[in-house]
Amino acid sequence: MNILTFLKKNTKISIDSADINLIKNYNFDSITSNPSLILSSIINKSYNLILKKFFLNFNKNILLDSDESISFYDNLLIYIICNLIKFINDKISIEIPARISYNYNKIIIYSKKIIYLCDFFGIEKNKILIKIPATDSGIKAASKLKIFGIECNLTLIFDMNQVKKCFDNNIYIISPFVGRISDSLYCKYDSGVNFVKNIYNYKKKYNYKTKIMAASFRNLNQIINLSFCDYITISPIFFNKLIMKNINFNIIKNNKFDCFNLNFLNKISSKLLLNGIKQFDNDHNKMINLLSFLINNFN
Repeated sequence: MNILTFLKKNTKISIDSADINLIKNYNFDSITSNPSLILSSIINKSYNLILKKFFLNFNKNILLDSDESISFYDNLLIYIICNLIKFINDKISIEIPARISYNYNKIIIYSKKIIYLCDFFGIEKNKILIKIPATDSGIKAASKLKIFGIECNLTLIFDMNQVKKCFDNNIYIISPFVGRISDSLYCKYDSGVNFVKNIYNYKKKYNYKTKIMAASFRNLNQIINLSFCDYITISPIFFNKLIMKNINFNIIKNNKFDCFNLNFLNKISSKLLLNGIKQFDNDHNKMINLLSFLINNFN
């Protein structure tokens, strides 16, 4: 049995990719999209036909990028999502621009804009998660959006304060970044894995309904040891390794954890969160620059 088959028996598999050819060929439960993934797919030319149809049918004279108005970027984003979503079983996470991560009102406006465009393109709202960095403003906005029937994926989760706020606000799903935690804090049994196990135990103890999507992995052991999560989102590199490698039951289910206090990351989590937002913002800006080039050079 390969590792992917084993994982599918325990959790739902999400692909951290916008590669339409990969997504077409495998039965993924969900997708976690972001500008850098879409940028990569555009550069490797897998979207050539999609882009050609889009540029022929959409007004290139509207705003390129905007927090409040419907922009050219917004239309392209949802047009691409429209071409991906038919190949997945569950939900797709659509990311807001990182620049508004600390602005409650703009998060609300942008999220409603995404849902409006999804409806325009014929995508059902129950297939969409708005992907928001787990700042205080982001968590507050996600709680408000639930009133409008809009569910969210709170990403860049690095400490239990974020987790507790998400749980208390009944956020649909949270994405702890396993690898980035492991990179930043030493723990004998892997700090990133142990952090997610602590989240799971806390959720179970107090019967919270928020789902857990483990993200940002550095090795296969991390993925295997978090197969109890509701979802695991993996990059294409790890996806290929999961297919090629058979499960070794001697390495799974390391249950030794709690090597630190539940709030162990408070001293560094704000830095990790800020760095993550900066990286997301850089990726978004690269995408906008590419769009600008395509608009000016498309025949």
